[in-house]
Amino acid sequence: MLIWLPPSEGKNAPTHGPALDVCALSRQGLAEERRRVCEVLESLGDGPEAAAILKVGSRIDLSVNTALTSAPCAPASSVFTGVLYEAIEECAPGAWSSEGASCMSIFSGLFGVLSPTDLIPNHRVAMGVSLPDLGVLSTWWAPRLDEALSPEASERIVIDGRSGPYRAACKAPWARMWELRVEREVGGKRSVISHDAKRWRGAVAGRLLASNGYSAEETASAQEALEGAAYSLSLHDSQGNEHRVAKVEYGPERQTKKGGSTRTVTLVTH
Repeated sequence: MLIWLPPSEGKNAPTHGPALDVCALSRQGLAEERRRVCEVLESLGDGPEAAAILKVGSRIDLSVNTALTSAPCAPASSVFTGVLYEAIEECAPGAWSSEGASCMSIFSGLFGVLSPTDLIPNHRVAMGVSLPDLGVLSTWWAPRLDEALSPEASERIVIDGRSGPYRAACKAPWARMWELRVEREVGGKRSVISHDAKRWRGAVAGRLLASNGYSAEETASAQEALEGAAYSLSLHDSQGNEHRVAKVEYGPERQTKKGGSTRTVTLVTH
């Protein structure tokens, strides 16, 4: 199976490392597209107009976007931070340097899609923003990511931990997309959780790596691996309350016109 993840808004800024080389990143066919987005983003500068275009507050330091080609770079897995990435590391220490990390892809407004080992600088741009000359990045990247990813993901099971514009950037109708959702059940009533859903998705991804579950290829073995990962988890909220997965629910597998399929996989927590 493959595991597709979103990036994070928060990042660990590399303090040392080589400068960005877009030709050295994975999926080298995207090099010119990545260079173009970098050029447009750098040209925005770091003033109020840039903040408005990027839809961030005036206190956000956008100077990082003016030094994309000269700033030090580090592996994407160490640059991206936040609850999803912390959960992966917590559930699978050293996961990013393991063999299983090769099944993971991180989607990015700046670079389209990355492997965990790709060396990238600190930056700030979301997939949902509209840049001058390019338009909304998710729309701009969509045909390019379709072409880049279909050879490696066609007809394969993809555990999709993305949401919103990151999912829109590559809907992958040629793959078997399993959209990972998280709901909480209290007193017989369910509600969709958002922020904590990132923790659960990261934790499941980490456990799949730690348990070798990522090697599953067929439906039955993939479901077994996913359930094994989910049922083994115990997460605590900010009040210290423990939450576990009570049930894993699978939606119907709906075929697409391009040979793939879509289905939802819901983790019901309590």
